[in-house]
Amino acid sequence: MPQYQWSPPEHPDPPEDQPIGIEGVEWSEWVSHSPVYVEVEFTRTGWQRIPGFVDAATDDRVLVQFVHMGFAHRVWLERGRVTPRTLKPRR
Repeated sequence: MPQYQWSPPEHPDPPEDQPIGIEGVEWSEWVSHSPVYVEVEFTRTGWQRIPGFVDAATDDRVLVQFVHMGFAHRVWLERGRVTPRTLKPRR
C-alpha cells in the first residue's frame, strides 16, 4: 500500500470584482471632494449604487473614489452616473 501524502486543498481566489469605467483625461478641474452616489457596473456583481466622493471633474466626466467589498477604487465615469448626496450633520 502506497504511503498517503497529505497536502492542503487548493482553493484559487476568484477574480476580484472590478469596476468598469471610461477612459480618463490628463487634466481636470479641482473639486471640493463632494459626497456623491455612484452607479457603477462591476465585472462580477453587475450594477451597484454606492456612496463615494468626487476627486476630479471635467465637463462630461468625473473621477470618483469609493469602496466596494473592502477595496478602494478610483474610476472615471460619465457625469450622468453620479448624483450628489448629503452627509448627516455630526452631533
